[in-house]
Amino acid sequence: MKALVWTPNDRLELQEVEEPQIKKMNDVKVRIYGTGICGTDLNVLKGKMQATHNMILGHESVGVVTETGPEVKNVKPGDRVVIDPTQFCGKCYYCRKGLTCYCETFEDWQLGLGAHGTFADYYVGEDRFMYKIPEDMEWERATLIEPLSCVLNVIERAAIKPDDSVLVLGSGPIGLLVQMMVKKLSRLTVATEVGDYRTEAAGLISDYVYHPQDLTVYEVRRINQGRKFDVVFDAIGNQLDWAYPLIDKGGRLVPMGFDDTYEMKIRPFQLLSNGVTIVGTGEARQIMEDAVSCAADMPQLSELITVKAPLENYEAAIHELMGIDPLSNERKDITAVKTILVSHPDMI
Repeated sequence: MKALVWTPNDRLELQEVEEPQIKKMNDVKVRIYGTGICGTDLNVLKGKMQATHNMILGHESVGVVTETGPEVKNVKPGDRVVIDPTQFCGKCYYCRKGLTCYCETFEDWQLGLGAHGTFADYYVGEDRFMYKIPEDMEWERATLIEPLSCVLNVIERAAIKPDDSVLVLGSGPIGLLVQMMVKKLSRLTVATEVGDYRTEAAGLISDYVYHPQDLTVYEVRRINQGRKFDVVFDAIGNQLDWAYPLIDKGGRLVPMGFDDTYEMKIRPFQLLSNGVTIVGTGEARQIMEDAVSCAADMPQLSELITVKAPLENYEAAIHELMGIDPLSNERKDITAVKTILVSHPDMI
């Protein structure tokens, strides 16, 4: 079968690999419709995160069950499913406490990083990580269930209140999903974005959208009753230093985007005296069922899927999302929100 493999020379290559087969009593085989390109995938390519060599990348995936092991009860052949990539052993100290996102062998279980992912024709995994999706849900919307689960996890931990003012840094897919959910919960939702295309997308959701250079403390106070923000989400992953002057006393800073190269300088006295909390959420844990239910009532999610490309066209699709001109190495506007690499376009 075809698959996108992270090679030992740190390159992503389309290869012919052995098709996975049912091996365990609770295994499920899925014919993959498509997999969304995640910021995590892009950060692996940029060297900001690590993935195991010779591993199939990709993790935001949906497809149809083709075969199951004899002990599988929750899904059957023909069912349309979303795969939970935030997997875990279920046996270690943290898993037994329900803190599965802190699994002691977490890195070995994560699809597309430590275990084979879904930029491929087929995937085989355990039944406990398979969730049925409604028959009438479009594939496009379904591919956003996994990133939506990550957002729901973070929103819950951030404890948004009706009178909160919220800033979301970045208007990529995760940033836009945060804006969608925060808009339902908070008094004021503000976003930042540097690109024209995604600024326009954010403008359809948030109350205000700014280029970061234009969002001064003075401007924040002007639009927010003379105060700074109660909550700041960093959906980029390297902006908390920049955002700190914009957080109000008693506020919450919430890192989201994954960038293992970023470091933030912290002055504990300021945190103590101003009552500012940095909310570390960990990976989404056992919230996929909630995300499926939530997505069922959010048809607008499909609008975030702006590009669908065959798996074979991965290079062009990824370059478009990098935001860098490959010839001049200069920044360019990203003219997509979310891209799906489609393995089986015949699956309608």
